[in-house]
Amino acid sequence: MAKERVDPNHHEGKKTGYELIDGVYHIAPLYTKQFDDLALQRNGVDEMLCSVTSHASKALEVIARRQKQLFEDVMDDIGIDQTTVWGYQNGTLRKKAQASNEAEKE
Repeated sequence: MAKERVDPNHHEGKKTGYELIDGVYHIAPLYTKQFDDLALQRNGVDEMLCSVTSHASKALEVIARRQKQLFEDVMDDIGIDQTTVWGYQNGTLRKKAQASNEAEKE
């Protein structure tokens, strides 16, 4: 009877076989498929987040431009100082508190 050739790199785990070559474990397809599936799911989530972030960023740019134009229209209409920073709240425009840049000027 011929002796079966034994692969010195092949080992058996509790459930599956694996190969150990130069300190690198080559695991069973059972596990590699699961890792690949999880990576695919993670990539899908990453792509979705990038898409949502991009869409939100573009929407916020449009909102900021429209709000700036609205402030300019209102200030022009009622004749208030357009060099002052105004804030809107509940139907009112109020001067916004200025940061203390006075100390930096001195």
